[in-house]
Amino acid sequence: MTAVYLAAFIVGGVALLAALLLADIGHGDGMPFINLTALSVALLGAGTGGLIGSWTHLGTFGTAVTAAAFAVVLVFVFNGLLLPYMRRQQSNSHKGRASYIGLLGTVTLEVPAGGWGEVSFVDADGNRVFSRAKSDESAALPKSTRVYIADIDPDYVHVVAVPQP
Repeated sequence: MTAVYLAAFIVGGVALLAALLLADIGHGDGMPFINLTALSVALLGAGTGGLIGSWTHLGTFGTAVTAAAFAVVLVFVFNGLLLPYMRRQQSNSHKGRASYIGLLGTVTLEVPAGGWGEVSFVDADGNRVFSRAKSDESAALPKSTRVYIADIDPDYVHVVAVPQP
């Protein structure tokens, strides 16, 4: 039975790391206790409690109760106390790429028609950003061309040349 709790501990730990590092933290539109993060924490808690129960020779029933108690307590602590704090930090720590729309930049690597290049611009916080860029214009945008960021997608900023006065 210890092997089952060890497997639950390992799978729960890996799933929790994946949920925290790769997934969006939170519950979205669903129920707050039924999400990848909460299930990962419950599995990690059950594995931890089961291992502790097994190592202290509590017997099958005592180990199962310990595993369930650890799972419930960890889900409550994580979802009730830590997750709201992490969500607040996540919402105010970074601006999204959508904030780039409307900014002016300069081409740093030529943007050929139908291809991609690179642009440089200053974001709302004053940080210099270099990003891959695409343009729907029929002519290439040579280096040092002034551009307007009209749209974004996960890989590129979409730019339009700004006419020079």
